[in-house]
Parts: sequence; C-alpha cells; structure tokens
Amino acid sequence: MERLRLLPDPRRRRGGVTSVAVLLVAACAVVAGARSYTAIGPWFANAPQHSLARLGARVVG
Repeated sequence: MERLRLLPDPRRRRGGVTSVAVLLVAACAVVAGARSYTAIGPWFANAPQHSLARLGARVVG
C-alpha cells in the first residue's frame, strides 16, 4: 500500500476514492478470480464493507 501511495494521481481531487484504493480493489478482485475490467465491478459490489474500508474504498449506501 505504501508503494502505491508513491504513484502520481493525475486526477483532480474531488473528495472521491484515491487511486491507491482503486488499484488495491482491482488487485484484490484479480486475486479473487476477476479476469477482466468488467469482472472487477461485480467483485467490488459484492465485497464486504469492512474489507473495502481496509482498502480505503468507502461505499455509502
């Protein structure tokens, strides 16, 4: 996680999810079996909130 924080984030900050969280969610989804970009979305939607919180991805809903 600390290494990912060193990567530049070219997006403007708007109070959203950090690029580190996006990369961590994508990596976890791939490790869990996601084999495409479109498969990452359902993994994210079904992940437990406590797991997403540890990755830095807050989901309100």
